[in-house]
Amino acid sequence: MKTHLPRVLSLLALLPAFIGLQGQEKQLFSTNFSDWESMKAAQSEKVVHQSTKYSHESLDFTLFNTAVDPAGVNAKFNNGEPLGWLQAAKSDNPYVITSPLASVTRVRYVHGATGSNRGWKLWAKGDGDADWVVISETVANPAAWCEVNATVNRTNVQLKWTNLNASQNAYMFELDIYGNVDMSSKPTLERFTVNGKTYEAGEIFDERSDGKMVAQIETSKSEPDISAENPLTDVVAANGTVGEIVYEPWEHMSDYPAYVRVTIPVTTADATTIYYVYINYKRDFTLTYYDTDGSVLGTQPVEKDARIGVFAYGENDVTLAADYRFRGWFKKAKGGNNRKYTVDDVITSDTPLYGIATEEEYCSETARYTYTLTDPYFYPEDHEGFVFTGKGGYHDNQHGWQVKSGDRIDLLVGGRAYIMLYLCRQGGSGVLTLQNAEGQTIQSIHVPVSVDGQCTAILYEGEAGTLSLNVTEGSAYIHKIAISNVEAKPVEQNEQGFFAVRAGDVDHFLTTLDIANALSGNESRTYIFLPDGLYDLGETALTTLSGSNISIIGQSMLKTIIRNAPPKENEGIGTTATLLITGKGTYLQDLTIQNAHDYYGGGGRAVCIQDKGGQTICKNVRLLSYQDTYYSNTSSQFYWETSEIHGTVDFICGAGDILFNQCLLVGESRSRNGKSGEVTLTAPSPGSNDKYGYVFKDCTIDNKASSFNFGRSWGGESKLAYINTTLNQPNEISKSRFTTSGMNTAAYRFKEYHSMDKDGNNVTPASNILSFTLNGKEVYKYETVMTADEASAYTVENMFGEWRPDEKAHQLPPVEGITQVEYHGVAIIHPYYLTWHPVEGAVGYAIFYNDRLIGMSDGNNFDVDIEYDGEGAPFSIRAFNSMGGMSEDSYYPAYDRIEATSDATEHPHIEYYTLDGMKVSTPKHGVYIRVTSTGHSQRKTEKIVL
Repeated sequence: MKTHLPRVLSLLALLPAFIGLQGQEKQLFSTNFSDWESMKAAQSEKVVHQSTKYSHESLDFTLFNTAVDPAGVNAKFNNGEPLGWLQAAKSDNPYVITSPLASVTRVRYVHGATGSNRGWKLWAKGDGDADWVVISETVANPAAWCEVNATVNRTNVQLKWTNLNASQNAYMFELDIYGNVDMSSKPTLERFTVNGKTYEAGEIFDERSDGKMVAQIETSKSEPDISAENPLTDVVAANGTVGEIVYEPWEHMSDYPAYVRVTIPVTTADATTIYYVYINYKRDFTLTYYDTDGSVLGTQPVEKDARIGVFAYGENDVTLAADYRFRGWFKKAKGGNNRKYTVDDVITSDTPLYGIATEEEYCSETARYTYTLTDPYFYPEDHEGFVFTGKGGYHDNQHGWQVKSGDRIDLLVGGRAYIMLYLCRQGGSGVLTLQNAEGQTIQSIHVPVSVDGQCTAILYEGEAGTLSLNVTEGSAYIHKIAISNVEAKPVEQNEQGFFAVRAGDVDHFLTTLDIANALSGNESRTYIFLPDGLYDLGETALTTLSGSNISIIGQSMLKTIIRNAPPKENEGIGTTATLLITGKGTYLQDLTIQNAHDYYGGGGRAVCIQDKGGQTICKNVRLLSYQDTYYSNTSSQFYWETSEIHGTVDFICGAGDILFNQCLLVGESRSRNGKSGEVTLTAPSPGSNDKYGYVFKDCTIDNKASSFNFGRSWGGESKLAYINTTLNQPNEISKSRFTTSGMNTAAYRFKEYHSMDKDGNNVTPASNILSFTLNGKEVYKYETVMTADEASAYTVENMFGEWRPDEKAHQLPPVEGITQVEYHGVAIIHPYYLTWHPVEGAVGYAIFYNDRLIGMSDGNNFDVDIEYDGEGAPFSIRAFNSMGGMSEDSYYPAYDRIEATSDATEHPHIEYYTLDGMKVSTPKHGVYIRVTSTGHSQRKTEKIVL
């Protein structure tokens, strides 16, 4: 029997080529969104028109509640450099849907998020699908940049992306769509090479309306010109035959700038496709060099896509202050996350280069040196006080540097110094050992630590010189190292438990805070006193209170100011906070905290306090910012009293059960000049265990915008209550009083009771029934005006149970009965001392002279040994409670020093006893025995009534 097997096999061998011509997989569409127009997320569909290559189909993207930013900046992505993205709103309804495509074989997209378990979900619906089918629900991990490659293999198919996490944003950075295209009848060019560089035709050609294909490419001026004498090489057709290639000088610069046009015909039996390649010289870009003082030094031309090669200016050209060192040319004039240029950098645009000089590091007795190892652009060579030896180095912006066994970091100290190590809770086990110059161990630290970013403070008390931080076992992640030299500027805790910071000295404050974080615990409270002054953190954000039971007490709310000013590119609710609280039991009093981020200059979210701790108490605290001023970032209990919060949009936002007691809320204008826009005071997003949400009792609202409303729902079962509120501008509140549309959830319980004008007149409507919606659909409808019985449930006891923050924050009465006692004698150390009546509940007293803290006392007397400043310079004494909160000043005029005489007596020692003989440190109201002793063994005992 004769077989046809050889012929069959021959035909089968040709089958793949035949199938390939009928349906070759091509990249139909590719974008990084940098060429899309900017668009804000909206609760309506918006269409972006595109088209495909090869199949030449119209491709429309329909976006709902999704923003487009062609040059977005977020410190968590791309090292803070601009990149294009799609951004899903924090909701379950954002989507992106394509118009139908004839064929989609696979999709590649890169997505990201600012946290875990977030991203974009991909769906498809094509021939044979009754409904949408999930193609990928891979979360973005790593969150900063996660590539997804998904198989689709459908015809007449639409693609859809939705938000994987309904309460968070999702970002998409790149998108590629592939599909099969019938190339069997179309003459098609595949590739060609220009001066050794190969170009894929499908990636560079666009089709004109006349069917001709056009591409523009550039060559370096240092390369030979393309011509018939230096032709294209490796010219290959994907389908058809390449004909005669023609090279002609090109003078029509306005159409397609080029010095030569190359015509490539590709022909099949039935058709010819003409490919035009316009080749031009690469242009020169300009490097502009800025001196360290901001002035322009000069410029340098560099051809597009070329290396810098040689810097036109250097250390000898820049302005240097004494003891400053030139560190190089940088992308920004100042601040962190700042990349340094090298001669190997390739230039693709006009580029500014900023010269930066910093003070040379040495064995200083006062300087504070901070080495931020989570910064990808931390350069060890720019720090004389940080010398690294070993195999480790930068890992990422979350973990910082990874150091390995045998690695060493040499650190300069100027004698007595604190070495602060901010360590990671992740990674393998290891041991870090700090040694002195003789190799003696100062302290060893085991890693990982239990709390991310935990600070370990090591006190070194020795000679100035070099200390070595060695990895003696395993490995470790290090977020940051700070060296605080305190030989000439000590940080000391007094007998009353207070660290007193030098007035206006931000480095001294940061060192003190580091030490407080490291020393704090659950059993005792650590106190920091800040004198009046400005503590300017510059662009630094997220200065952290990580320890438990830390009190920061300012001298006065208006004059003690902690301020930062994050740059515009750092804008964000989780990236800008002046203070980040992660410890439990924080107490703040008599402070202004200001985020000076440029809101009116195009900025946005700028947080003063981001609180991830719990049971924080703020008394007499003023917050100055605009959007997201106060962010309660966890479900816990918080308490505010007699404080002041400023802002424009959602400026009190987040989770938790929080009572705002007798606070002033100031709605700022939405524009720099005038009284404009509408202020939204709050945006609660409580957790499942938060029963009350945000509660405002006996507060005042002062509006500087055109109008204001009480708040809107951010997330969760949002709860909000205003009780006995004074509205300074009652006619400017919005008609509905609350914003009825929610962001991610509808308002679950928004209430109001007995709002008043400045004169005490009730301005609350008798009834205000509102429909609260989400995405335009009603979710809840209820009466927002409470009855007296309903309002009576909002008490400290009901909200907080055994935790009584109102008692902890209780203001002690002013000190009374201040008396200045003088001594006359030739051998007296203290020329006079002060006494005063004890204050019930006081655990100590702070003594000021001319508004400057000169000391503290456990009892009601204090030795005075100061230089007299002249008539009118008074003493003042303030009693403080167990949280460190101080009473109002009680002033007493100072006497001049008394000339010593021979009638010397010594400062008496005073003790108090109960009638049954028990000694007490601070007597309260009642009957006591007072025993006054002197150094001459004289003792006076008397019964007193207080």
